Amino acid sequence: MATITRVSGYITQDKYLIGRPLSVLEQYLGFHRGRLARGATFVKLNRLPLEDEFDLAGYSMTAEHRHVPPSGLDITKLKRMAISSWRLSGPDRLIKVFAGIEHDRSMKDDDQYPPGAGVPQWKIRRDKPVDGTIVAVLSTINQIYKPAL
Repeated sequence: MATITRVSGYITQDKYLIGRPLSVLEQYLGFHRGRLARGATFVKLNRLPLEDEFDLAGYSMTAEHRHVPPSGLDITKLKRMAISSWRLSGPDRLIKVFAGIEHDRSMKDDDQYPPGAGVPQWKIRRDKPVDGTIVAVLSTINQIYKPAL
């Protein structure tokens, strides 16, 4: 039986993660080295988020505490463009990565969230979580992400 969970926070698309070990995904997603040393859980979204349920978050090379949204852009249009690129299956499927080691409030943000490799990301609002289903659970840093489809 599939395990359903609520998803908020940063998401990306499967195509940026599939076939890579957790050690590489740390770098791709902008996690500090060792953040995925205790593994990770991967959750696919069960439906696409609506415009008011997510925020644009740019790319993983800029952590949230460093992100400055450009001015003069049509946010609604950008959100609609993002939504049009998402799918519920295949490589464009939306995925949430839950790190085995949670956020550490004692670490500086710049240390905890170094620049990633530029993976596109969006942020599901905390007040509007979306249901998701666990598709993979990895327990060691060298395991490769191969999700259940």
